[in-house]
Amino acid sequence: MDTVLEATDLTKSYEDFSLRGVSLTVRRGSISGIFGPNAAGKTTLLKVLAAQAPVPPGVVRVFGQIYETSEGDLKNRVGYVPQEPTFYPDKTVAWHARFVAPYFARWDGAGFHNLLESFRVNPLKKVKQLSGGQKKLLSLAMALSHGAQLLILDEPTAGLDVVHRRSLLDLLRTLAADGESTVIVASHITDGLDEIAEDVTFLHDGRVVLQAASDDLMTRWKWIHYKDGSLDRAIEDRFATLRRQPFGNRGLTDDLPALREAVAPALASGDARIAHASLEDILLSFVKGA
Repeated sequence: MDTVLEATDLTKSYEDFSLRGVSLTVRRGSISGIFGPNAAGKTTLLKVLAAQAPVPPGVVRVFGQIYETSEGDLKNRVGYVPQEPTFYPDKTVAWHARFVAPYFARWDGAGFHNLLESFRVNPLKKVKQLSGGQKKLLSLAMALSHGAQLLILDEPTAGLDVVHRRSLLDLLRTLAADGESTVIVASHITDGLDEIAEDVTFLHDGRVVLQAASDDLMTRWKWIHYKDGSLDRAIEDRFATLRRQPFGNRGLTDDLPALREAVAPALASGDARIAHASLEDILLSFVKGA
């Protein structure tokens, strides 16, 4: 496996919050999703991965290097889009491009303006005239225009309308598929990101509660809808989430292959059926069970 980023036993403490022993490996050309409720530690983790918050040397390695000794090179290879981008409100979009260009060895001015056109962000507008979603798109355009090979995006779809959200998801999928970029996205809701994330990390209260390939999660986690009384109590006790309803129950299993034989009679009789579980379903199960 060609590893782009590796964090090992990462701990970061503040007065009222701590990341605790977070380890993470990101493959080249992949899209990794970091999900969790508000205050789970997602923003703190991304700031550390992008060298926006200090940690002990060697805890985070990017392209086999550490920020402490390779800051200049990694600054050009890593693009960070924060949850709330910061700009000079009275300056135009085009001014910001001219301002940051000298700091990056591979700045692509033409590419930047092409992205603005695609995102429908007017380069002549002052930042204070932009919506929150447009500011996020501006920040993303700047990250993409300096040749970043690793994109670290905090709540990238927040504030975007459905058209721009879909365009962004398609763009990230294309970048990763072409091998041009590796992407890390974090969000408190899946909001379409579950469609593109190949590897998933769930954070809760500053710690990792689950890490897995998305395909593996979708294979193992399923809803079983069934008529009351058609499944043994022992089977119900194995559900991660159980919802009893007047016209039938449903249970969320985290290991369908292990339960398939036990529920086979109910499936064969039509008293039960298996349905897709979303990443949001899985996340909510962990949060409620914590």
